[in-house]
Amino acid sequence: MNPFENKLSSFTINLQSTDAMSKGWKIYWVVVAATVTNYLMMILWSLPLVSEMAGGGVPFDMRLGGYTFDEARVFLMVITDAGRDFYLNTQQLLDWFYPTLFAITVAIPLVHLVPRYGGWVLAALAIAAGALDHLENSAVAVMLRVEPNGLTEAMVSTASNLSLAKSILTTIVLVALLVVLCIKGIVWLKTRQAQAV
Repeated sequence: MNPFENKLSSFTINLQSTDAMSKGWKIYWVVVAATVTNYLMMILWSLPLVSEMAGGGVPFDMRLGGYTFDEARVFLMVITDAGRDFYLNTQQLLDWFYPTLFAITVAIPLVHLVPRYGGWVLAALAIAAGALDHLENSAVAVMLRVEPNGLTEAMVSTASNLSLAKSILTTIVLVALLVVLCIKGIVWLKTRQAQAV
């Protein structure tokens, strides 16, 4: 193989690699769009509707600091049968997709942008936050399926602790991603300014 053929072969391999990367990022941005759409549907439609059908009570998913046994019992007493059904089916269906979409959306840029093992650690926290969200949904479903008088301290404590843990991990990874993006943005701007001089 002559030098020209070597260069051509190397260029073709690089082109194929870039093409694969490009396709991968296109898929990633589709996931990001799905995550944002899913989130907006819950925040702007399903969760406000649950709240309305619970006499203005805050849905369990939105009580980021957790909740007490009495607070959970009051919510379950005031929510209508239609509200309970909507929460269990429509809202929880939307929230079944969201944790996984969120984890993918946040984990991938952290792995790519944070050097060494730091990115993988933060990505693992994002995945853990998604897993906790799934567990929280299951715990909330258990509470929604029982009568208010059948509610136990253990049910509420489990769901509340999962909500709190999910909130803490979600906050950590989102703040980390925001800080990383700000740093990368500043570096990019400084590089552009240096090149312009």
